[in-house]
Amino acid sequence: MQKSFNIKGRQINCEIVRSQRRTVAICVHPDKSVELKVPLFYNVDEVEPFLVKHHRWIFNRLDAPEKKSREPKKYVDGELHYFLGKQYPIKIIISPENTVVFQDDTIMVYAKYDLPELIEVLLEKWYFTQARAVFQKISIPLTKQMTKYNVAPKSFTIKKMKTRWGSCSSKGSVNLNLDLIKLPEGCIKAVILHELCHLVHMNHSKEFYALMTAEMPDWKVWDKQLKFL
Repeated sequence: MQKSFNIKGRQINCEIVRSQRRTVAICVHPDKSVELKVPLFYNVDEVEPFLVKHHRWIFNRLDAPEKKSREPKKYVDGELHYFLGKQYPIKIIISPENTVVFQDDTIMVYAKYDLPELIEVLLEKWYFTQARAVFQKISIPLTKQMTKYNVAPKSFTIKKMKTRWGSCSSKGSVNLNLDLIKLPEGCIKAVILHELCHLVHMNHSKEFYALMTAEMPDWKVWDKQLKFL
């Protein structure tokens, strides 16, 4: 259902989608369209107050510069790929076994065939392996840090996500974008903490951001980097 609202003197066209979810979620897509996912029996009259409450966040997303489209990777020898915030060349080596090793500031890809499709698969598997180790290293102390609020995540899942760096369900399941492994550890920490803070506040209220600041005073520095990636 499409509805138009006048929020703080600004016209906002919003697509309202009813779903099985228990909470309200808002998303500003890359094309600047606004989507609001609400529970099945959500009172539509509450949409406008919700938009007013979160108008700063919405306006920031709508006014953010468009992200430059990146050239698709070719997965060829010498091509640069990001890992933990820095770019490294990949070195393709024909080998009886398929494996990837990070050595001497180079991503060494050992492959049976020099095929871009194979190199892409091997590199993605390697990213998953690295993500599991790095995300666990960062999430363990953060999870312990949040125990003083009597909360704990039910699970952590790494997956490919198109529009989010992470998400947290009402049941406490945290999802993390695989591409986070390509960013600096500060960005990864900020995203994980963001999702853990949702275990205390399932919204983006003042209390939520105050909690973020209390647990990671410099989170805004890393959050700014995330918005332009």
